[in-house]
Amino acid sequence: MQTVSALLAVAVAYLLGSIPTGYLMGRMARGVDVRELGDRYTGAKNVYREIGPAAGALTLLGDILKGSLATLQVSLLALPEPTIIAIALAAVAGHIWPVFLQFRGGAGLATALGVLFVALPRESLILIVPFAVAAWVSRAGANLGPACALLLPPLLALSWWLGEPLPRILLPLLVGGLVAARVYRDRLGSAGRKFFGAGR
Repeated sequence: MQTVSALLAVAVAYLLGSIPTGYLMGRMARGVDVRELGDRYTGAKNVYREIGPAAGALTLLGDILKGSLATLQVSLLALPEPTIIAIALAAVAGHIWPVFLQFRGGAGLATALGVLFVALPRESLILIVPFAVAAWVSRAGANLGPACALLLPPLLALSWWLGEPLPRILLPLLVGGLVAARVYRDRLGSAGRKFFGAGR
């Protein structure tokens, strides 16, 4: 029975992650598909730049909430601790490859933050001020990637020092790796298209 509950929780996490917050904001605010604008992601950064600050802030909040709600399932359903890894990755994967948008979504960073806020609440509370400062330096939060990369080592060290279970200590590396793989794969693909296109 617990295995069935865990599988259902992973499926729910993926569906929550697939809710296309940024896409919906673009449609409601401007009647546009944000996947055809800017960096072609549905995340808060692209919505902020192409639609506006208010829509960007709401997208950020919605994407964080998706990851948080998905991760809350672990405690609400009393699931085994290792299940948190599958649930977290499913939520972030849902944002990156949303079933509702033909698997074309965002980078998954805000959803990953939502996962970590619930999975590591003490660490998040301790690091929230340094994160806010780093995000402000990264153009008022419009680009959270550098802020997250800067705080990843302290987050890992703090998780270990506070005695978190191993799955939760590993979680920042795993969800961060998924987000980084998505971003750098797209950047390499874009660079390759430009290079080969220029050679024609």
